[in-house]
Formats: sequence, C-alpha cells, structure tokens
Amino acid sequence: MRTKKHATVDAKILARARRTLAFAKERAKNAANWMELHNALFAPGGKATELFSTEAERTAFCRTQEYKQILALSDTLSDPPVKGFVEMAANANGAISVRLPRAVHEALLAEAKAEGVSLNQLCQSKLVAQLRAMV
Repeated sequence: MRTKKHATVDAKILARARRTLAFAKERAKNAANWMELHNALFAPGGKATELFSTEAERTAFCRTQEYKQILALSDTLSDPPVKGFVEMAANANGAISVRLPRAVHEALLAEAKAEGVSLNQLCQSKLVAQLRAMV
C-alpha cells in the first residue's frame, strides 16, 4: 500500500511565509479586529499579496505552518463592528462606481460587445458568478 506524500514547500516560499507571519504578529498587536489584520495581509497592497504574487505562490503559502498560524492569530482578534455594514446595506441604492485601468475597461467593453450585452450586464454577471463561487 502506498503512503501519501506531502508536498514540500520551496525554501523561498518558506522564507516569505516567515516574513508574513512576523508582519502579522506585529500588526495584530494594534489591529482593531480580524478584518483589519486580514486587509493588511491580503488586500491589494497587503503584505502577503505583495510577497506571493502568483497563484502558485499563494497556493504554496497556504500549505505552510506559518499560514495556519496566521489564521489562528486572526481567530484571537475580535469581530469587526456589524453596525456599520448594516447601515451601509440599508443605504445601498444598487449603484457602485469602480475605477479600472484603461486596458481592463477596454477588454470588458470588447467582451460585452462580443456577447451582445451592455457593459453593466456583463459586469453584473461576472460579479454574481464570483459571489456564487464563493458561497
């Protein structure tokens, strides 16, 4: 019977994972809640986002003990206030404005034209598909 081998993580990934964990520990000391820490790590411009720029690197990072420690650290922080979100949702009118790089905008316009739909319809369908994939 074969035993299942665990994939090893590259030394460069491990070094970056250690840097990310050190950053997370320092940032968690002053973070108001887990979402603030998460954004500092994983939002655009976040530490992990910068250090693990490709999908393969992010996948490898998620297999490290450092990533698991970051998740555990995040669990020790309080939840963000819900009241602000509830108020925002109550005032939502269904319209958003998003600034895009020109090349992305042009690509979306070309795709919408090829599909025979409006840019609004195309973006809405892409957003809904992404949300469904997450749930």
